[in-house]
Amino acid sequence: MRYVTTGKQMKEIDRYTMEEIGIPSMVLMERAAWAFVEEIRGALKKTDRIWVACGTGNNGADGVAAARMLTLEGFRPVILLAGDAERGTEEFKAQLAIARKLGVPVFETEDFIPGKCEVILDAVFGVGLSRPIEGAYREFMEMLAAQSPRFTAAIDVPSGIHSDSGQVMGIALKADVTVTFGYEKLGCLLYPGRLYCGRLVTADIGFPKSALEQGMAGGEKYAMALDDGDLGRFPGGRETPTREPTGSC
Repeated sequence: MRYVTTGKQMKEIDRYTMEEIGIPSMVLMERAAWAFVEEIRGALKKTDRIWVACGTGNNGADGVAAARMLTLEGFRPVILLAGDAERGTEEFKAQLAIARKLGVPVFETEDFIPGKCEVILDAVFGVGLSRPIEGAYREFMEMLAAQSPRFTAAIDVPSGIHSDSGQVMGIALKADVTVTFGYEKLGCLLYPGRLYCGRLVTADIGFPKSALEQGMAGGEKYAMALDDGDLGRFPGGRETPTREPTGSC
């Protein structure tokens, strides 16, 4: 059985797992970042110029953690920050402090002089995006989109895609692969969001079944469990592999 969640449901699954079960957010974050790195490692070269584009929420924190893990494996990522780091979540601030201590290059958007890159890792916006991207964030996204890298991978959902409707919120980044965590997001199965995900991989990062039940309990219109007979209703629905992380940090 495969489950599809809305952004609101996923936030409740996160909350219940952390607050009611007691699994720390940083533990889930480490597992998410590791699952992402495990999935994309084979597509990277040690000589690649890798940009890890990060917002200041927990999606961005996942990206910072992934950049640190790649650095420790001998890759050369740089972290590009969209937004004010001082206004980031506590998890984001913690991950950024760790990355800086380990020498991962970090650039604010106003201090970064764009060159060219071979790889973009997209961790700008997650499931919480609810309004069109405008202003400095849009300029940042346009700069990334103009790169035409060899490989782009998105963390959880491609930035700019609404996690419920699949709509493009003004601008979105197209990924070659999207690694989503816990359960598939509805917006990644609906057009046009499906076109932006590339290959969609679902990674188990340790959400207990009771958290899923809690998240689904609200009876939202789009809460659903899919079996094989249902998958044909969604474009590419039969193509989505599910994997578990094979390592830990």
